[in-house]
Amino acid sequence: MTPTESSRIDCPLSAWQGDEGLCQWCNEPIASSRRTSFCTNRCARHWERNHVWRHARSAAKRRAKYFCERAGCEAARRDCEVNHITPRNGDGYGPGCHHHLSPGPDGEGGLEVLCRAHHAEVTATQASERARVRRETVATIEPEETP
Repeated sequence: MTPTESSRIDCPLSAWQGDEGLCQWCNEPIASSRRTSFCTNRCARHWERNHVWRHARSAAKRRAKYFCERAGCEAARRDCEVNHITPRNGDGYGPGCHHHLSPGPDGEGGLEVLCRAHHAEVTATQASERARVRRETVATIEPEETP
């Protein structure tokens, strides 16, 4: 089993339990001999919208009608960017459950659409927090004694 297939079993949105010949999204039998992972294009698109960054980003913008989701924000339509609610912190944007459109039952994941100003504000806050954690980590490491 590939790592991608293993992640599909663990995904809270997918109904697939790991059985061969069943759709890796809805767990229904795959009737076509030309298909191996999903029973229909619709199931493949559902997986893409929640696991592949470029598809998830587009789906989030459509969901928000291309407006910032912050209350009271009056930024122009289409002046929007997509932010991971749970910061990636340098973990990359490869396929995975971190691109779910909505936070999972454990509160992880989820995407929000923000105007450029709000996105910059959130990103700066996250960067400050990462820097603070690094400083605290360095401060707790005792210097080696020199002979």
